[in-house]
Amino acid sequence: MSLNFRGVMCHCILAVGVAAALGTSACAQTGNIRSVTFYNVKPDRVGDFQAEIKEYNAVMTKGGSDHYASVWVSVTGPRVYALASYYKTWAELDAGPDPKMKDQAADIARISERILDCTESRRRIIDEVIPELSLPDSGKMPTLIRVLTSEIRPERYNDYLALIKSDILPAIKKSGAKDYSIGETRYGGSGTQITSVLGFDKWADLDEGVGTQKALGKDGYQGLLVKVRPFIVSSQADVYRFQPDLSYLPPATAK
Repeated sequence: MSLNFRGVMCHCILAVGVAAALGTSACAQTGNIRSVTFYNVKPDRVGDFQAEIKEYNAVMTKGGSDHYASVWVSVTGPRVYALASYYKTWAELDAGPDPKMKDQAADIARISERILDCTESRRRIIDEVIPELSLPDSGKMPTLIRVLTSEIRPERYNDYLALIKSDILPAIKKSGAKDYSIGETRYGGSGTQITSVLGFDKWADLDEGVGTQKALGKDGYQGLLVKVRPFIVSSQADVYRFQPDLSYLPPATAK
């Protein structure tokens, strides 16, 4: 799920797990290893879940943590919250609790337990964003993102990546899109799974098309689909909305 998915979140939002943000954000994307955790929240505990996240962020602010976070919620398919963190190296995933939060450790543990109590299940996927097939971080959080997850035929995997480079990415750039990333799944999913994330501002943008649809027009886009379909086993597109009131972001920089 530049899920671009280029966002950041404290890698200890839950004392027992890694949290993350889905979406593109300039505010702290510092590496291409992307860990995305999807939380299914109990229907009758959504309000409690949101309240606990806000309290967690308040504690993070008090402690001065620079493990920032953005939070997104699905607006298609099952209601899930997606949290994704970025790392420069795999060794960073071994890091323990934020040392700045030592005095708040008890509060973090308490709130984390309550957050977990609001959830039915969670799953985590780790992928690697491919910089040469993605747009650079735009510096602005999109309101919505389309997360397209595709299972690629193993024998056509490299051919599909080549098509992204030769046809899809140039069209994305032509469309004027600001947030777009391609990620290869490493853990938690199929080794031939590709996730593309495209940012846009509002549903009305879909009336004229976004990304390749906008750049190529109706006939050109259909021609691109003819090229793409032989590579794809299956694909699913979902839309997520940025949740600013649940996000822990860096202070605004004065211009």
